Amino acid sequence: MKNDVQNWIYREVPEPYNDFFKQIEAALGFKLFIWQKTFIMRGVFRQYGETTAKILRELLQTTAKPLDYTRPPHSKREEIYRRELRNIQQKLNNAGIKTRVVFYCKQDKRAYKETADELRAEEAFTEEGAYINV
Repeated sequence: MKNDVQNWIYREVPEPYNDFFKQIEAALGFKLFIWQKTFIMRGVFRQYGETTAKILRELLQTTAKPLDYTRPPHSKREEIYRRELRNIQQKLNNAGIKTRVVFYCKQDKRAYKETADELRAEEAFTEEGAYINV
């Protein structure tokens, strides 16, 4: 496990940058992290888990208003985010971890509303068998 983490943290970048970074690391006397190399090459760095953390934060807010993804995504990045969110949600649900309600299509939204209406009707039913106005 430790080796896997180190291999990921210090992994190589595509040529021609890889040889260049080896020269830099030799001059400095230490290895650069992958996100440092990526930032130097592109001006931004990714692959450090931010998206996963954001998805988990959203999904674990189980009492928050449902996420509504019934409209098409506005960009490729949003499409990827939604796909990852769905995959992570499935894994969490399969493991028995409760997640936030997400509407992926209009049928999801209707089913949720119908279930919510049924629950409200059950709660409104009193011990005497009469309904309370809600």
